Amino acid sequence: MAMRYLYRIVLIRTGLDLLALDRTFRNYAAGNGSCVGTRSPGQWTRRLDITLDLSDESECEELDRCVIRLADVIKSLPKLEIISFAIPDPLGPEPDSVVMPFRVLDALRCSANSLRILDWSGDDFFPQVHQLEELLRDLPYLRVLRCYQLVWANGVIPSNILSSLTTLAVEDLVERVGHP
Repeated sequence: MAMRYLYRIVLIRTGLDLLALDRTFRNYAAGNGSCVGTRSPGQWTRRLDITLDLSDESECEELDRCVIRLADVIKSLPKLEIISFAIPDPLGPEPDSVVMPFRVLDALRCSANSLRILDWSGDDFFPQVHQLEELLRDLPYLRVLRCYQLVWANGVIPSNILSSLTTLAVEDLVERVGHP
């Protein structure tokens, strides 16, 4: 009974948190969870906050493996309503140098009918322009989008993509003339 409250809000701060959560969801998917015969605790999760320092090798042994685990965890959360990516430090030599891998964006589509709030607080690990457009098209119930920067062709945000939003918080709208 307490499981529904323990997993309602999940915070991933370290590589060990991510590993433990991934293993838990995999065990439940295989029918080997700590409460045999019950469904995955991911069904109760409504909010996921990711503050994982992906630049610190002690936190995450390899970026690629962390991305795979993160995508698998997100796929295990079918009723996710709020997700926040607050990656604390730049992942590459400059901010904006490491984009959100497609695998993670694809995992977000598993929660397309429940996702209401999408928050990218940092300026790294953000999707490419065309990937963001495609993702937003696939999130019909998204109400709040918060991000550091949006880049759109000619600086115009297509209203059909953002028609369901009630709140758009952007620190910097970048105009890229001639961008597809």
